[in-house]
Amino acid sequence: MTEQYLDMERRHKLSISSATFSIAILLLLLAGTCYLSYSNRCIDGCGPYHNSSSVADLDGDGDLDVVLSNLRHETETIIWAGPTLWINQGGVRFTPRRVEMGGPSSASGDIDSDGDADIIQMGYHAAIYLNQGDEQGGVLGEFTGRRGVAPRENQHNWSTPGTVVLADLNNDTHLDILVSYCCSMLIDREHFTGGLQPFQPWVWINPSEMNSKSLGSGEKLYSLGDLPMRPTLGDLDGDGDLDVYAALLPPKGEKYDTADRVLLNDGSGNFIDSGQRLQNPSKTGAAASAGVALGDLDGDGDLDALVGKAAGALIWTNQGGAQGGQIGVFASSDQRLGRHPVEAAFLGDLDSDGDLDALIAEKSQAVIWWNDGQANFRDSGQRLRFTERHGLAVSDFNDDGYLDFFAAAYDTDYHLWLNQGDGRLVETN
Repeated sequence: MTEQYLDMERRHKLSISSATFSIAILLLLLAGTCYLSYSNRCIDGCGPYHNSSSVADLDGDGDLDVVLSNLRHETETIIWAGPTLWINQGGVRFTPRRVEMGGPSSASGDIDSDGDADIIQMGYHAAIYLNQGDEQGGVLGEFTGRRGVAPRENQHNWSTPGTVVLADLNNDTHLDILVSYCCSMLIDREHFTGGLQPFQPWVWINPSEMNSKSLGSGEKLYSLGDLPMRPTLGDLDGDGDLDVYAALLPPKGEKYDTADRVLLNDGSGNFIDSGQRLQNPSKTGAAASAGVALGDLDGDGDLDALVGKAAGALIWTNQGGAQGGQIGVFASSDQRLGRHPVEAAFLGDLDSDGDLDALIAEKSQAVIWWNDGQANFRDSGQRLRFTERHGLAVSDFNDDGYLDFFAAAYDTDYHLWLNQGDGRLVETN
């Protein structure tokens, strides 16, 4: 009786062990399935992402390539970023090339004035990667890093995402660098002493001698204060130099004036606050401006601003020219383009009628709006679909004289819509 009981007990324990093992395997399978399901969903749905692009002929073959900057926040402490070079192979085909350049933002342009496009990558500093073609004596489209440039004081802005812009800020024909910061609570505030503030933008003026031992330091724009912004450059006051439309991007949990600003260039790369406060209506908790595009929307010869917000895009009209006011002073238009959150905004003559049309990019689609030449826009009805992990660019990618639309992700996923000449964009892949 005892042996029979012990045998039954052993079989019972074995049954429990087998059941436990089976349950464990089942849970692992379910976990794997859930993970795969989560991964498939989260590739496009668990950002937030901030992907931006610049366009240049990187390999010297006569067509335009795209430098895609990839930035994704999983949490405030988990961030991945870096660029992908989408190389135009001609025949509307692009191939991705990953490069070892860390950082949340990049820009492309000929910074060493040797005739090819270089890349500036924002990271611990603004890192200059020179294209090895032409005077460098190497292969066009291959890039080598040099020393980074950074502001003279408190150079450790590395944990704060932002924007790097290449432009000639002092009219000497050489490209300079403007760096601004925004959007993150993850800031090493112990690095900012003596009244310095973590979001202060800074400018590096190109010494033109890129082979010199010292490239110099950048200068903080102290007159702007602690301004978390994303800059868009254009001659707003008509004096021949590039000014800044500063889209305000206050981080969560901190108090900032949410009105956009106009920063005027004194001609040497110093920017002075014009005093204008362009307050855009917004949803609660989403005061920041997103994409900004500058262009002459009403045909009067000065630059107006198309500003993306959390509920559509708004137009700020420059009061110079036909408006009869002071150039560089902006007034709000009553028109709103769309009602959804805007991620990016582009202006260009898409339908070849001589005025600037608008391409408004939301999280997963772009909407094209036709301009009547007087800054009155109507919805074209076109919807170009992509996902939030795609960076966007508008340019003539097949060299036919018409503006096309490109959307690419981090790895092997891209879309290209070709303009048919009348503003109809047709996807090619």
